[in-house]
Amino acid sequence: MKNNQISKTDYITGSLLTKHFYMQEASAVWVFGNIFWGITLWAILTYFWMSWEVLLILTSVLVLDWVFWVVDAYMQETLQSKLMARWLIKKLTRWCIPFIVIAVMKWAWFDDTQMISTAILSILIVAEWYSIIWHIYSINYKKSLPEIDALKLLLERIAKLFKSKIDEKPLDKKE
Repeated sequence: MKNNQISKTDYITGSLLTKHFYMQEASAVWVFGNIFWGITLWAILTYFWMSWEVLLILTSVLVLDWVFWVVDAYMQETLQSKLMARWLIKKLTRWCIPFIVIAVMKWAWFDDTQMISTAILSILIVAEWYSIIWHIYSINYKKSLPEIDALKLLLERIAKLFKSKIDEKPLDKKE
């Protein structure tokens, strides 16, 4: 008998009621679990002044870039599981950059972290789109475009920004 069919013994033994109760309980747990994670995600994004739409775009572009990298590596017959893992870790760390930078900036009392958060996300999205175009070009023409390391430039700028904040003189000291 199939799982979704009811037998006569289910009616007699009351196991139908038990199954129905557990299904409702599981549904309630699922609903409350999703509500919990939705509220948690909203709180995190609000704290970091991030738009969920922009974060979704960044996530999509990172995944798309990874897929095109895999296709490019397959076409060039250089695909290896170790390289795939490295690229995946690279993409995950890029996804974490905005959260880490904004957390440090908030804790260091930087002003206007929302603008900086949007700028970081925008730069990462543009860099990943360029990477996707780079892979598509490589797949079709078996040549590489000049590489632009926007992530390096972004991280250097962020480091300079942090250094300037550290080098600031305390406000309570007078010279």
